[in-house]
Amino acid sequence: MLPDEMEAEKNRKLLLAQADEIEIYRKNIRDLQAQLNSAQIHNKNLTQSLSNAYADISRLTEQECFCGLADEPVLAGRD
Repeated sequence: MLPDEMEAEKNRKLLLAQADEIEIYRKNIRDLQAQLNSAQIHNKNLTQSLSNAYADISRLTEQECFCGLADEPVLAGRD
């Protein structure tokens, strides 16, 4: 094999290795993007659930308690 052929073969192997590495990076990016999208949806759902819980708590603390333990109705959750 001539020196030019050896150099060309070395460069070809290097290019093939780089192409494989780039494909691995592309797959990793796709996987990470899918994980990010899933996490964003999960965070949105958690935020909505938290907002709903705060609204429920707020509504419940505004309601009057007629449990019979007090002479007059009191607001639930208030001292």
